[in-house]
Amino acid sequence: MNKLLLKSLMGAGIVLILNSSAFATGPASAYKVRVSKFELFNGTSWITVFEGTSDALDIASVSSGAAAGSFLSGLSVPDGTYTQVRVTPSPTFVISGYDGVNYTTATAGPGGGSTFGTAAQQAEFTLTLTGGSVPGATPTDFSATPITVKDGVASNKIRVSFDVSNAVQTQGGELWPAQPTVTMSIQ
Repeated sequence: MNKLLLKSLMGAGIVLILNSSAFATGPASAYKVRVSKFELFNGTSWITVFEGTSDALDIASVSSGAAAGSFLSGLSVPDGTYTQVRVTPSPTFVISGYDGVNYTTATAGPGGGSTFGTAAQQAEFTLTLTGGSVPGATPTDFSATPITVKDGVASNKIRVSFDVSNAVQTQGGELWPAQPTVTMSIQ
């Protein structure tokens, strides 16, 4: 299957479910996620294209599409028509950034989020969510313009972009990853 289609579909599905009552938000300079499952819906059932643990994909990076493409290269998608993608992220995230005032550090606070630091102390923070905080599979519907794969070639291309300008948030006196904005267009 077309690598661009696969990386675009995967990117569209990386919508993280991190509910919060944030008081302040700011940009992420690093926002690394791993994919544990990637599925496509053919109108009848979900087809698992990948299951395991991917390398980290930094969606704050300008080359996030290239990283997604590397993850998906070599994956095989059966011929068919697909109307949805469903991505299950790993519960471990790595963030770096600030909420407009406070910067992430590598140190966890008592609530599990990153402690506040200065610009000079800024570092990547690794967070592993547990229990009810673990994000589940998130489907993205593109049934208005389904993708058909025939002989390994996709009928359309999907472009995906990530906006992490508000992806670091303050909650309970600590910094946490917030849900990035994902934009998808079919060409």
